[in-house]
Amino acid sequence: MSVLTPATQVPWAVSSPFRMRPGLARLASAHDTRDAAPPLFVRDPQASAYAEHKRVSLQQHRARCQIGEADPAVLQAIAAAYERQTGIVIAPEADALAQGLQEDFVILNDEPEGEAVARTTMRTRFLSVCFPSNWAPAEKLGLDFAAIHAPVADNALLQAGGQGIVDMAFRQASMLRHVWLLTPNGDLAQHPETRRTRWEDAVAQADSTGQRLIDQVFFRVERQTTLPLPALRRGVFFIRVMVCPLTEALAVSPGRAGELREALLSMSEAVVAYRGMAAVRERLCAELGAVGS
Repeated sequence: MSVLTPATQVPWAVSSPFRMRPGLARLASAHDTRDAAPPLFVRDPQASAYAEHKRVSLQQHRARCQIGEADPAVLQAIAAAYERQTGIVIAPEADALAQGLQEDFVILNDEPEGEAVARTTMRTRFLSVCFPSNWAPAEKLGLDFAAIHAPVADNALLQAGGQGIVDMAFRQASMLRHVWLLTPNGDLAQHPETRRTRWEDAVAQADSTGQRLIDQVFFRVERQTTLPLPALRRGVFFIRVMVCPLTEALAVSPGRAGELREALLSMSEAVVAYRGMAAVRERLCAELGAVGS
């Protein structure tokens, strides 16, 4: 189920050397009217297509798309924030928000950390995630920042800044970051239990047709934003997935092939393995080098 975003509208978040880092930027406040200030939500002409894909996902795989219990007050706050920004009214219900927002969302509760009542931690208590990037939402329920990011390769920078990230992004101000991926499949929903095009399939397709591997690859970006709700002792994490063919993303600017090649070359072996690209990185870099030459 692919919905491709025009490459010119997909953020180019590639930089080198590649590092697993927070990369947070402050969003516009609820009453900020600056045109240049990044918004909490992104709504585009593909909204109806996203809604239909989410409807199908919820109908076919609800148990793995929506996990936990949603706080009605938080759902109301999400709906209110969306109406303030877009002027569009969505019922403050889990299904209505899941389909009305192009973003997936996760609700975190600010709770006592064990027996240390004076200390609190944010834990995931509801996930509405129809478009995961090869991770299972059900496995993240009840986890805090450190536990969520424990499987991430080269996560030292993320873990070291974990407390500050949580305080800033979920207790103080709305924040923005981008995470980019290369995938051999353009579907929005990439649950690990779903059989879809794998890297070996893309290689076989390229070899059988005489095409380049990069012609089979998609550029996938997660636009991640946060909504602190300190009065409710809650926070919300939004994930907007955007996908386009890699070659179209590269064509937006003549320097992009070289930038991506340098980023891939600078990835540690652990990151390459974590992203499942161990068998294809060398070939991708060679083809990107040819594009840039």
